[in-house]
Amino acid sequence: MSVHLIDTSAALRAACDALATALRSDNRIALDTEFVGEQSYEPRLMLLQAASADGEIYLIDPLKLDGQLQPFGDLLNSSGALKLLHAGGQDIPILRATFGPLAGPWFDTQVAAAYVGFPLQTGYTRLVDALLGARLARDESLSNWARRPIPESMLAYAADDVRYLHAAHTRLTERLRKMGRDRWVDEACEEMAQALSEPGGPEDQWRKLARGSGLDGRGLAVLRALCVWRDDEASRRDRPRRSVMRDEALLELSRRAPRTVQAARNLRSLPPSLGERQVGEMVEAIDAALALPPEARPQMDTRSVQLDDQGAALNELLAAVVRVRAIELDIAPTLLASAETVRRISASARVEDVAGALRGWRDGLIGDDLRAALTGSLAVAWDPDAGRMTCRRG
Repeated sequence: MSVHLIDTSAALRAACDALATALRSDNRIALDTEFVGEQSYEPRLMLLQAASADGEIYLIDPLKLDGQLQPFGDLLNSSGALKLLHAGGQDIPILRATFGPLAGPWFDTQVAAAYVGFPLQTGYTRLVDALLGARLARDESLSNWARRPIPESMLAYAADDVRYLHAAHTRLTERLRKMGRDRWVDEACEEMAQALSEPGGPEDQWRKLARGSGLDGRGLAVLRALCVWRDDEASRRDRPRRSVMRDEALLELSRRAPRTVQAARNLRSLPPSLGERQVGEMVEAIDAALALPPEARPQMDTRSVQLDDQGAALNELLAAVVRVRAIELDIAPTLLASAETVRRISASARVEDVAGALRGWRDGLIGDDLRAALTGSLAVAWDPDAGRMTCRRG
C-alpha cells in the first residue's frame, strides 16, 4: 500500500482522478477524519483520510489546501461509492459540514460488528485485531492534529485508520450474509447516516436535556429559549456550547426561572465569567418564554412522559421480551428496540402503535412478540428444562 500526503490543489486533483479510476473497479472507498473541537463552535477538520480497494491511501490536509476540498466532495457525490467508516458518528457531521449533503450508501464497521456478536461500540483496534489479526499502535489517538508539519508517527496512525476498512467490510459482509442480517445492517447504516446528516440545533439540544428533567411546560419553554441563546452566543464567540454555559446550569435556570439579573447571579451554577449583557439577554429570554400561552409551550413526546406504576410494569415486561429475543439472536437488545422505543410503546399501550415505533426488519422480527404481549397472549418465563428465559405464546 502506498500513502500519499495531499497538500496542494494539483495533488488533490490527481488523487481524485486516481480514486475515480479505482472506484470503477471496486465501488468502495474508506473514509476517516481527524479534527479538533475543544476550542471552537463547530469541530474543525484537520485531516481527511481516504483509501481505495487497490491499496492506495490519501491523507488530505485541509489546512495546506486552505479548505479548498470541493473536488473530493464532488467525487463522493458523483461516484455512487459505498463509503466505509468505523464509528462514523463524528465523521459524517464533519463531512457534511465540509461538503454539504452527501449521498449514500454508507457502511459503518462498528455498527455491522454489533450485528454479528461483537459488543456495542467495539473499537477499531479491537475489531481489526479480531477480524484480521492486525495489531495497531494507537499512541496518537489524543494528538494535536492542528500541528504542522504533521509528524510521521501521526501520519502512519492516520493511514492505519483507513488501511483495513475494506478487508473488515469484506469479513463482516461474509458473516452478515451467512446469518441473513446484511439487510439489517444496510438499514441501520442508512438510518444512522440520515440522522447524522441533519444539522443539530437548539431544538435537538433542549429535547435531549429535558428528558428525565421533570420540567413542566413553563420550564420546557425556558429551557428551549436558553438553548437558543446559548447556541447564538457560542456561534458569535466561536466557542463550544458547553464552554459558554454547562448543561446543568441551563437546567437550574429553567427550574428557577430568575426574572432579574441579580436573581440569576445568585444561582451557584451561573458562570461568573458571564457579563451583564449576557445575563441580561438570558433574563429577557426567560421573560419571553414565561409569557408564552400554554399552547405555544413545547411538549415532550411519549418517550419522556412519566409512566404510572402500571405503565412502568408494562415497560419492564416489554423490555424483557426484547432482551430475551436479543439473547437468542446474540445481539444487543437496543439493536432490536431502543429503550426509548420500548418506553414509547409502553406509554401508548396500543397494539396498533407498535408498527409505528418499529421500522423495517425490526417490526418483522420483534413486532409480533410485542403485540402479543400487549394483548396478553405472550409471557416471559424461565424454562427450567432448557435453563433459559423464553417467550411463550398462549
